[in-house]
Amino acid sequence: MQIRRDLPSLAERRALRQAAGLSTSELAKAIGVSKQAVTSWENGTRNPRGIHLDRYVDALRALRDEIAKAA
Repeated sequence: MQIRRDLPSLAERRALRQAAGLSTSELAKAIGVSKQAVTSWENGTRNPRGIHLDRYVDALRALRDEIAKAA
């Protein structure tokens, strides 16, 4: 599945969010999940699934693009 392949590593997930200056709460609100969900996705205790996987990958792509434009 392409989206799952596009899911960054655990370390990169956190690094992208932090580089964009977002808290776990802010990212969670943007994709419609709890802060705990984002935290568990970043530390590897759980993986996003279904629509949340799609939204999370889209958000991380957008953060990556935003960071690249700012560099």
